[in-house]
Amino acid sequence: MNALRTRDVVESDLPAVLSIRARSFGPLGAGGDAWWQRVSAETLGGRMLAVVDESGTVLGAGRIRPFEQAWGGRHLRMGGVAGVYVDPSARGRGVATTLTRALIRRMGELGDVVSCLFPTTPTLYRRSGYEVGGMQTQTTYAGHLLRALGTAVGADDPGAGARGLRAAGPADAQRLHDQALEAGTRHGLSGPMVQSVATLRGTLERDELIAYVVDGGHVLYDLSEQAVTVEELVATTPEAAATLWGVVGSGSSAVPTVHTYLDPRDPVALVLGGLPASDVKQVPWMGRVIDLEAAWQGRGFNRHLSLEVDLVVSDADAPQNSGRWTLAVSGGRGTATRTDGTAVRGDGDALLPPDITSTGPGEREVLRVEARGLSALWCGWSVSRLRQAGLASGGTPDADAALDAAFAAHPFIPEYF
Repeated sequence: MNALRTRDVVESDLPAVLSIRARSFGPLGAGGDAWWQRVSAETLGGRMLAVVDESGTVLGAGRIRPFEQAWGGRHLRMGGVAGVYVDPSARGRGVATTLTRALIRRMGELGDVVSCLFPTTPTLYRRSGYEVGGMQTQTTYAGHLLRALGTAVGADDPGAGARGLRAAGPADAQRLHDQALEAGTRHGLSGPMVQSVATLRGTLERDELIAYVVDGGHVLYDLSEQAVTVEELVATTPEAAATLWGVVGSGSSAVPTVHTYLDPRDPVALVLGGLPASDVKQVPWMGRVIDLEAAWQGRGFNRHLSLEVDLVVSDADAPQNSGRWTLAVSGGRGTATRTDGTAVRGDGDALLPPDITSTGPGEREVLRVEARGLSALWCGWSVSRLRQAGLASGGTPDADAALDAAFAAHPFIPEYF
């Protein structure tokens, strides 16, 4: 078997990568060429890696999309792993595992502190420390119920201009970006990704989505013959929310069904004159901590929470996470402090984790997790559930309660990538 190595994908590799993609998942559909050009341009130059054999033949490739993701209402750098393709003839040779581990290392080098992906093969990603973090939820509403919300504030007709209502254009990209950031902070959300201003501007320039703004909010949605699909709706007041939902439901006589990929606990559920359809659809996604110290210190916490708890982590693929940590929260901010010394560098300038295999006096009182357990904990899984899954050991009831309070979250991702 030829030795495997990884390297950056360059432009001349793109035909080979696209060919592997076609052999793995089928040819690109309508509009696929433009999509391929966009994601390639976004990730070439350090965010797309290939696995090659001794002859230099590309056997697989994957990319890291640069996102901002909310955790506790504060936005962190997140690497969205996507486009992981392995040539069918090379499967079973460790190509995918080699690639995934290289992507994790690269994210650490780039400063991405957490990572998420939509898995096709969960076992592969679990080997590299990913774990199920939450769901992308499709909720279905009857359009006429949403229309009724708008009628109450005079927004039944999108042309009425109620409360500043108008169609959005490329010049509104910064406004939409800022409003989405503010909403994540205001609601203390975990999981949503905020699109860059450039991405939003491109979406609006290409008319990929229908967009409206109103004083205090905006909505982005898609319209087909079968349904309206809401991609994003942000509102700072009840009036703005009602106006925007009214726009979404305004065509209910022709398109009676509205799908959303928003927060499953979006406030619309509290004011709608009916319930969502029972056929809610969910797609699981997986998360991973790339840099525990930076991620913890960047995450938002309840400002009334005050605690300090120890945690021991073993993470072979992201050794910067390994060691014994003291995690503290005060005033809505977190600090992560190593309490077993600093990781050292060995041959090849690779980070080596501190030795955490011993269980001396008092060590059994500290919760111990490997990469999967850390990732699940980060995404809000309780310690009791980690124990039941065999992903945590040691610890005490008080420490468990402190960790549960610190990591409490109901994360969701609206956008599939």
